[in-house]
Amino acid sequence: PAWPASNNPTPYDIFAQSRHAPYSKKMFYQLVKLYHPDRHGHGSSSSDKLSRGTKLERYRLVIAANTILSDPTKKRAYDLYGAGWGSKSDMCNEGWREMDRAWRRGPGSAAHNATWEDWERWYEQRDGGAGRSKEKQQPLYMSNGLFVASLAVFVVIGSWGQATRAGQHSVHLIEMRENSSNNISEDMWRRRREKAYLTREDRVENFLRQRE
Repeated sequence: PAWPASNNPTPYDIFAQSRHAPYSKKMFYQLVKLYHPDRHGHGSSSSDKLSRGTKLERYRLVIAANTILSDPTKKRAYDLYGAGWGSKSDMCNEGWREMDRAWRRGPGSAAHNATWEDWERWYEQRDGGAGRSKEKQQPLYMSNGLFVASLAVFVVIGSWGQATRAGQHSVHLIEMRENSSNNISEDMWRRRREKAYLTREDRVENFLRQRE
């Protein structure tokens, strides 16, 4: 199978699969047999022209991509926030951007309130003003200084709440990334332990059987 031309391929790119198509492990099996460390230097494919470091990195990406796409929960987290793929900073930044976009697009969001009239309509809708009697309300007045101070308070409170949620979510994404790295490290250690007892072909087949 051909490797994606992109310098930063996604799990879908690696397995040449549509985001909405059911996940199939056929491409995973083929790529493992191509890039598994026990196959380095023992084949006649084009991958033998690659450096050992490049093949190990591709093998790591293949394992990580399968870990994400084979688990519905991890797949959804990746589709929404990029969780489990790329660097920790990439995941945190993307998670923050996604939550900010969701907040701005959400029904009843105060993100676009710019004037006192906007805030008045927003409070009326939030408090069920549309269902009240249509009796004309008396206009409310507020000094410019008090309005600016009130607006600043709302902005600070909203930013603090959003930062708190983003921080909690970032911790969760980092834990998922670390768990994925630990699993790959354990797999590499297990492969070295088995190396003394199995042939190269046996080790590759044993690896694939463990992931069926």
